[in-house]
Amino acid sequence: MVRRFVRWLNPTTLGLAILCFVLPFVTVSCAPDGYGRGQAGTTTSYTGVDLVVGAEPKFSPPEKAKPPETAHSVKLYPQPAAAAVLLLLVAAIAYALRVQHPRSRRGGVALLTAIAATALLVNQALVESAVAVKLGDQLTQPLPPGKVLRDYVNTGPGFGICLLLLLVAALANTIGWWTARARPALVAGTPSTSDLPTVATEPLP
Repeated sequence: MVRRFVRWLNPTTLGLAILCFVLPFVTVSCAPDGYGRGQAGTTTSYTGVDLVVGAEPKFSPPEKAKPPETAHSVKLYPQPAAAAVLLLLVAAIAYALRVQHPRSRRGGVALLTAIAATALLVNQALVESAVAVKLGDQLTQPLPPGKVLRDYVNTGPGFGICLLLLLVAALANTIGWWTARARPALVAGTPSTSDLPTVATEPLP
């Protein structure tokens, strides 16, 4: 029972990481002119799914929409790194379910999740930079003193939770892989030092 429970920890953890893609990865809030289709005071959120498929982000509250003539489309192109993270998560789940040998399973999942975490970090950096550029293209007034575009671009909870789950999975499987490494065994039939016959020696004259 315990072994079966442990076996399902990886698929469960990685499945939760996939669910994080429906949460915001990047948000834009409190921009002086608003952002995209939302007026000043709205928050625009890019979910992980928006980044994978290149969808238009949603803003809230919806009643503070800009007039159509002043609204901008702020959807991004589909992000290859975000898609790679999703594919790596699916591959890691399949690997965890199909591979029977514990050490091979832990090593493979550790490698896949470590690569996925790296791709997730790269994707976040690229997306936040792209969103900041889009925000700058829409400004019609100077920023307040001491403010820069990146101050209005925030990291969403979906990214943080997904990264945490990936790091936990990578670390736990790395530790499991290392502790399950093969121990050196004594060769059968090789006598130990204590079993060797002693040879009497005479003192030299």
